[in-house]
Amino acid sequence: MFNVTPETAFEFTKLSVSLVLSWPPNKTASKREIIIFHIKWWIFWLNSILLVVPLIYAAYSDRQNTLLLTKSLCLAVSCSQATIKMLICKIMQNRMQFVLEEMECYVRNAETYERKLFLRHTKNCGFLHVCFIGASLLASIGVILGPLVLPQSLPTEAKYPFSVEEHPVLEILYVQQSIAGIQVASISAIDCQIAMMTWCIIVRLKYLGIQMRNISNLEEFSMCIRKHQYILQLSKEVICISRYIILTTVIMTTLSIVLGAVHIVGDQPITVKIQFTIVVLGFCGLLYMNAWPSEILIRSCQNIGSAIYESDWTKINYNKNIIFVIQKARIPAVISIPGFLPELSLSYYTSVNLYLPILILAFYK
Repeated sequence: MFNVTPETAFEFTKLSVSLVLSWPPNKTASKREIIIFHIKWWIFWLNSILLVVPLIYAAYSDRQNTLLLTKSLCLAVSCSQATIKMLICKIMQNRMQFVLEEMECYVRNAETYERKLFLRHTKNCGFLHVCFIGASLLASIGVILGPLVLPQSLPTEAKYPFSVEEHPVLEILYVQQSIAGIQVASISAIDCQIAMMTWCIIVRLKYLGIQMRNISNLEEFSMCIRKHQYILQLSKEVICISRYIILTTVIMTTLSIVLGAVHIVGDQPITVKIQFTIVVLGFCGLLYMNAWPSEILIRSCQNIGSAIYESDWTKINYNKNIIFVIQKARIPAVISIPGFLPELSLSYYTSVNLYLPILILAFYK
């Protein structure tokens, strides 16, 4: 029905992060385009803060009521993700610009078989990304339309030091909270953007493995080594960009799941339970969205050693050099922060989700 291509994935991701501006302008962008980008970034970044602060104030005001406290904190933590991740992307703008432009250029000039690999991963992973971003958007729209079925005039129960029932203050705040709600939905798009960058590295490693298995002379061996070194360097750039965004996801996701689950198991109306069930499931999926490509990246790096060993190295005089390649492949590219974030993988994901129910029950009791 749709002509899905790797370029489609890039364009869809650009569109999905348009309210959080995590996709920097091209190097060829005009001065006017760059200025407009920075102005838009400051407007939307301040807009996210304008919802986080009233939610924290609401949590402080309702600190005697556990349910109201956790509800406001859960929403504040969710909104603060957009604020923090926008700031991280702003700091990493030059690195992201280099990596994204290099990937777009590489995909455009990829060889036929390599492009087929990109297309296969685009269809497999892209479908999940589209579904997840769509579900996040629907969840935010559900919160925005909450006043239609809940006894409240605004999408959230944020509190302000002035009356919000007068016009046009009510309408202005409703629009502001609605835009911030869409920005919250866009935090999943930021993680999908990071995942897309990781998948591009994975595809290039897989194609390199195929080339290494078919090496027939020293010239091809040297070319593969140069490609391997460049891909590893590129993966370091991606890890440098993603590690703090993923750390934010892990911390905020854990807090949101624990706080949100209190309302699922607590004495709340069914509409509130449904809202927070969607929120909790969404954040579980968000953590998986990061752990899955990170796991495959580790395996792909390690498979390079197997690929070079499976080549016809006994007939070519590079027996000594092959040892260095295999040793290098034993040290995979890992997304981690010593002391804060261990090796991000599916094992880490399952361990987090194993202990969360215990934390939820302990917190609620």
